Order: sequence, then C-alpha cells, then structure tokens
Amino acid sequence: MKKNTGKYLAFLLLISLFAASCVPQEKLKYVQNETTTVIKENYEHHRPEKRIKPYDNLYINVLSLDEQTARVFSNQNSSITGGLSVDLLSYTVSATGTIDFPFIGEIDLNNLTLLEAKAKVEKELSQYLSNTAITMKFVNSNITVLGEVRNQGEFPFFKEQINIFQALGYAGGVTDYGDKSKVVLVREYDKSIQYHDLNLTDKSIVESQFYYLKPGDVVIVEPINTKFRNLRTFTYSTFLATTTTLITVLYFFSR
Repeated sequence: MKKNTGKYLAFLLLISLFAASCVPQEKLKYVQNETTTVIKENYEHHRPEKRIKPYDNLYINVLSLDEQTARVFSNQNSSITGGLSVDLLSYTVSATGTIDFPFIGEIDLNNLTLLEAKAKVEKELSQYLSNTAITMKFVNSNITVLGEVRNQGEFPFFKEQINIFQALGYAGGVTDYGDKSKVVLVREYDKSIQYHDLNLTDKSIVESQFYYLKPGDVVIVEPINTKFRNLRTFTYSTFLATTTTLITVLYFFSR
C-alpha cells in the first residue's frame, strides 16, 4: 500500500509540473470558433478611407507639359532624389491641417481624402499652370509593435492602410508566450490617448473598427500567465533537480 501511495503522489507531482509549464492551446491560435460568440460564414467589415490629419506627410509631385515651370511647384527633383530622405520630398501637414505650397501659400487639406486633396491642389495650380496633374501619396506612416512579439519596434508601411494582423507580421508574429486574446491598441486622437482591448482569437475581430490601424498606433501583445509562473518557479535548473528527485523517489518505492 505504501509503495502504491508513493508512486501515485510522485506521478501526480510530475504531471503537475509539466502542466504548469504548458501553454494552453487556445492562447496560441489566432481566430478560433471557440472564442467567437456567433459563428458566421462571412464577416463584413467596412474599410475606412484614410483622411488627411495634422502631422501627416504627403508626397506631392506636379506633372505638366511645361517641365521647367512644373518643377518649381514640385517637391521632387529627379536629378537629386537618389540619396534624399523621404522627409525632404514630402509636405508635412501643419497642426491646423494645411500645407505650405510654393507660390500658392497655405492650402487647407484637413480631413480630406487623397482624391479630394488632389483635386483641390490641382484647382489651385490651374491658376498658374494649364494642363497639369499631380500625384499625391501618404508617406512616413509608422506603427509600433511591442510586447510578446519576435521583433519589437517601429515599422514603416507604404500602403494607405494595414490591418492588425499585417502589423504583427512586420514584428515577426506573436511568440509562444503571447496572449492573442489580450492585445492592447494605443491610439492618439485630437486631444486624448485611448487604450482599446482586442481579442485576436475572435473571428469577429475583422468587423471591429480597430481592425485597420492608423499611423502612429501602438500595438502591445500581453504575455500569458504561464510565462510569469515559469519565470518564478520553473527554471531549467529547477526542472532538472525536480526530475532527479522524482526518479529517486520512483526507484525507492519500486523496490
């Protein structure tokens, strides 16, 4: 009886130690049925159109049949662009939403889409140049990804918009100790900074208003509790010592 009791206790202790070191599967998987309240075949989302805000950077290039005159209005000089930073080839939108355009002066582009802003700048230019067109793009867009990801840092992106999964892809993905159900999005608004909790294991995340990120967003992946428990009590040396003890106990009670 004593032998059986000892074996049973030793076995339970061993199982408990391994269980403590395991990461629950539901913490490792993205979008799951198990964490979704209503499972659907199709999830709708409305992709918001990015609008120009203060401190955005806009690349604007003027195209015209009159090359010499067009160059005066353009912030691109094809003969010197090779080594220039994008900062020097873009217009920074002021705190009031305007850009200072050569010879024209301030043009208010606040809260306009790229198409709307492009049309407005072309209209202003038409007073000085005929048969002109411009190209306009957002530049210098960055997001920051921190926490339990393989490559923390600030990442530039050149698309008009990226979603939360693309941002995590830039950071190399979530580590095995990252809790995909506890992701924090830090977003700056006009006069405030707000924190939004996201659950990336829920399929309905694609319907969230925070699925698409904005320049300047910070994404933080929180660690699962297992990591803290392991760091406190289950180091590699502890595992070896415990295993040795268990083997000794099993050997003793097997005699």
